[in-house]
Amino acid sequence: MTAPKPTNRATSTTNRATSTTVNGSKLRGFFASALAWDAFLALLTLMPALVFTALFFPGRANVDIANQYAQATGDIPFSDWHPPVMSAVWRALISITGAAGSLFVLQVVILALACWGLGVIVHRWGAPRWISLVGPAIMATPWVVSQMTTMWKDTQMAVAMLLAVVLLIITRFVPKTWLLWIPALMLLVYAFGLRKNAIFAIVPIAVYIGYLLVKRLRSSRRFSKITGRFGTRVGARFAARQGIATAVASLLVLVVLGAGVKATDLAIASQEDVQATGQISQIFLDDVMFSVPNGDLQASDAPAELKDKIGTARDKCLEKGEIWDAYWNCYGKGATGEPFSPIGHQEELKDLWLTEVITHPLRYAEYRAAVFSFYFFTSAVEYWPAAWHYDADKVGLEQGNDKADYIVKPYVEDFALDTLPMLFKPWFWTLLAGLLLVFAYRARTRGATSVKTAGTRAFWPEITMLSTSALFYVFGYFPIVPSNHFRYTFWPALAVTTALLFVLAMWRSRRGPTTRRGSTATDDSSPGETL
Repeated sequence: MTAPKPTNRATSTTNRATSTTVNGSKLRGFFASALAWDAFLALLTLMPALVFTALFFPGRANVDIANQYAQATGDIPFSDWHPPVMSAVWRALISITGAAGSLFVLQVVILALACWGLGVIVHRWGAPRWISLVGPAIMATPWVVSQMTTMWKDTQMAVAMLLAVVLLIITRFVPKTWLLWIPALMLLVYAFGLRKNAIFAIVPIAVYIGYLLVKRLRSSRRFSKITGRFGTRVGARFAARQGIATAVASLLVLVVLGAGVKATDLAIASQEDVQATGQISQIFLDDVMFSVPNGDLQASDAPAELKDKIGTARDKCLEKGEIWDAYWNCYGKGATGEPFSPIGHQEELKDLWLTEVITHPLRYAEYRAAVFSFYFFTSAVEYWPAAWHYDADKVGLEQGNDKADYIVKPYVEDFALDTLPMLFKPWFWTLLAGLLLVFAYRARTRGATSVKTAGTRAFWPEITMLSTSALFYVFGYFPIVPSNHFRYTFWPALAVTTALLFVLAMWRSRRGPTTRRGSTATDDSSPGETL
């Protein structure tokens, strides 16, 4: 007997069931994919960023930021007391958006992109998904929240450098992404323009870029042809001189960044009459006032008016117990008495510094050690409350949401600052940076000697770069630090936090970075692997 053929209805039901199963498998496969997790991380980053922006828009401002806003709106002329590049960017953003808070939004966007990128990198590299959540969570740490509320040039410098570092890391792991070097270098130029002492933090980043350039050169086809034509001896010589090649490449990167800053300043000067204020005189004033004995000061050839003013101001500062930031604390500001006005007798003050300060290195070092110790072991202005809005009011910057302080201030000050005050102290982040350097060195040594892990890509170059950048930046403040505001330590805190994420990823990861085909990247000498 012939078996009955299936009816059309049965066939249709079977096809629908098969289609549903296939579609369900595809849907489950999508949600289990790396792309879906990237999207989830983006959502996880976007939501708190929007809430934060809504709470603090248009951003908080002290007298420095208010002065730059007045420059951006054209109410006062540009000056070089503060970085003209920040005022120029702010003016451009206002002209495009019409919103005074556009610079604050840019600040939040840059940090959000960097934190999302960090989460994606460690996840695609092979770390567990829960570790990738730490990337977006960096935005919610109290030491980050505390500085993101205010449009400090220090905050903008820090977030710009962080995003630049993230872009550079992507170029290391992902092939054919060298175009990302362009925005990375632009961000570093912006950071350098915001604070000239950013050079201390940028030097290790430049070395990292040099390292990437040399790695890329070694893995290029042209280099392979050269070594193939002339033998392995050429390749061995190049490997032996890799340190020299990296140093040369790093120096070239610094030259490019310096040229970028100079070109930016010239471009701004061509459009604006940037008034010179000689702001470095503020440092000369502190050094002369607090390191030169009164007898030596009075015996100098400086004008009597300058000597008398320094002597009188020193007595006022000593009565306050403050031996720093004399321009604001006791000197009466500049020649006109207005904030950010140039100090009178600048050339004579510079001569005093050259003849009475630098020629006595011991007493200069003693004074600078005293100020640096104050900065290194203490902190202030960890959070800028809404009640300090008076300088912003003067220039027309509106107040943000009046509930912001009720929500955020207890978290930053009452919880973090009162419970764990070391989170806002330079010594703490310096200690962590030193420990991270030890970890990176040991990770590199193990990777070079262990047969099992010799080829596995690791984050030790990034940990080394970020930790060294933090250390250089902290100790670079020794000759110039004016006070103990936490904003001066924001970049070290952000850099070390990022390095800790990479340490966590290396510690918990059970495999190397995943390529598109699901294989594991194992060649650390290659310029990049697909994440």
